[in-house]
Amino acid sequence: MKVISIANQKGGVGKSTTAQALASILGSKQKKVLLIDMDSQCNVTYASGIDNSEKSITDVLSQNCEIKEVIISCKYYDILPADEYLTNVEMAAEVEPTLLLKTTISQLQAGYDYIIIDTPPALGRLSYNSLTASNYVVIPCEPSIYARTGLAALYKTIQNIQERYNKDLKVLGILLIKYNNRTVLNRDIKEMIEEFAEQMNTKIFDTSIRESVIVREAQTVRQPLIDYGRKSKPNQDYIVFTEELLQMLGGKI
Repeated sequence: MKVISIANQKGGVGKSTTAQALASILGSKQKKVLLIDMDSQCNVTYASGIDNSEKSITDVLSQNCEIKEVIISCKYYDILPADEYLTNVEMAAEVEPTLLLKTTISQLQAGYDYIIIDTPPALGRLSYNSLTASNYVVIPCEPSIYARTGLAALYKTIQNIQERYNKDLKVLGILLIKYNNRTVLNRDIKEMIEEFAEQMNTKIFDTSIRESVIVREAQTVRQPLIDYGRKSKPNQDYIVFTEELLQMLGGKI
């Protein structure tokens, strides 16, 4: 079972889209996938078509119920939904707070091939829980002038997690979102991000995700991109990205 966090402290960079697309594509290829929503904005929960679930990840982290009571089955993956109270969750005192999600995941009996975690756009205890529980990190990043600042802050957090809680945590790479290689500015910013990726001992994925309104349309109608926009450029990009990621992990679709 491989646990992958989709992380970036900046909001609006495609974390939820990437998490759901990756989970959907893996699930469509008969992989058993659990998608965990660790963001109180509940974007990936909403996009998965879930409204007002009786229990959520908040209840699990508060130790008010077992994880199996909260998991909901969707078409391509199972999901552990979030709610708006997640940010204020009171984690049980008898467990080291940063280790709680990792401890919870270890209790799963379903035999998942992959767990994908959609992390919140803030470097707080929920992000720390997500990264501590993960084997790998994928960083979605827009080609913007502010990208490097956000990457630097995230990298410091990752280093802290590696030193204190999870020495084996590995950054698989930076995934460029809404990238257009025809513009000089995008290419210049990509070079800047590549330089910082080397400092992080990682790389920019060969695959980048092109921009299209179809992504927002799929979210609005609450359908996975693989269904709503199967032939769209972003969906094709995500398929290639998934193949690239699996090759890095020694597997294949």
